Amino acid sequence: MFAIHLDAPALPSNDSAIQMIVTIKHRSLVGDTLFSANFDKIASIIKIPPPTQPPAGELSYEQLACSEIDKQKITRLITTMAENGKLALLLKYQRELRQIGREIDHVHPLKFLSTVFSNPTLKVYMKEIYHDYFKWTNFMDGLGNGLTSQAKQGKVGPYINEFAKEVGAQPDALQGYVQSMDWENMVVFLMNN
Repeated sequence: MFAIHLDAPALPSNDSAIQMIVTIKHRSLVGDTLFSANFDKIASIIKIPPPTQPPAGELSYEQLACSEIDKQKITRLITTMAENGKLALLLKYQRELRQIGREIDHVHPLKFLSTVFSNPTLKVYMKEIYHDYFKWTNFMDGLGNGLTSQAKQGKVGPYINEFAKEVGAQPDALQGYVQSMDWENMVVFLMNN
């Protein structure tokens, strides 16, 4: 008799596929004696591709990925940055914040910003981050690169109307920032809006 046990631990995945470890257990009966030979071997790592979705440019703004768990991670990221000084961020939280960044890398930058600027507490925290050069430049490096990459692929402009509605801004006020890829001033505008 063979039994296959599927165990799906929380392993980080670079390709957003589900990773599962398959363990094979074998029991054999010889004569009147039951021998249990547990062969806990990793038979293989099976990668199951995620459900196919249209490319990001073909998704509506509402369909862009940003789960409740993603929002919690974004909240943790901004809160930790705002509430701690440079030394604590470098010595105590750097590893955690980098891990969170990797875990939310799939979130479109506009969805990231909408999570921040639709939350009054996070909006205040953004002002605290802005007033610290170290925090601000690190924050804008990551966000700016993401926005530029998406904009070059034509995946920012089509979403501005819905994004503006979500954060309570006028789309026309954001269009100039998007066209010139002036992400820093767009974020400053959102902080003061």
